[in-house]
Amino acid sequence: MLRKPHALDVIFATMGAMDGPVDTSDLWTCPSCSKRFVTANMWHSCGPYTVEEFMEGKGEAAWAYWNKLQEMVGRCGPYTVVASKTRIGFMVRVRFAGLSAMSDRGMSLHFWLKGQIDSPRFSRVEHLGGRDWVYRVRASSLEDLDAEIQDWLCLAYEVGCQLA
Repeated sequence: MLRKPHALDVIFATMGAMDGPVDTSDLWTCPSCSKRFVTANMWHSCGPYTVEEFMEGKGEAAWAYWNKLQEMVGRCGPYTVVASKTRIGFMVRVRFAGLSAMSDRGMSLHFWLKGQIDSPRFSRVEHLGGRDWVYRVRASSLEDLDAEIQDWLCLAYEVGCQLA
């Protein structure tokens, strides 16, 4: 069955295919908090933050959003969760997606892509320069975490692998 071409097709065509696990052995590790970075001494929210602390006081619905998002990112490949005081990030070699707000009413997530796409679902789009774009989406129901967001997360995952 033929499908209508999508703006993501151009980005998919420019990304590399993953042949196996991504080497992260060369990442610098902060001696204070053990977070890992591509560049030594990179600025970061240094502290022993956890997902549990970020989610403290959140209700069952917020945990359902978190669990669904983790499941979706996991479909893209192996990843590491990086918690800070105000957000939770997902990382392979670099942080490629994350969330900055979570409640029983929904969540705000963001992801990094190497290309520009348009969607009325984006609450904010930031051009970082060159081919780098950060997209923010608000999910107000678990159904909002759908196949389109899954596609975006998997594209962002490839950015996180630093393959292209």
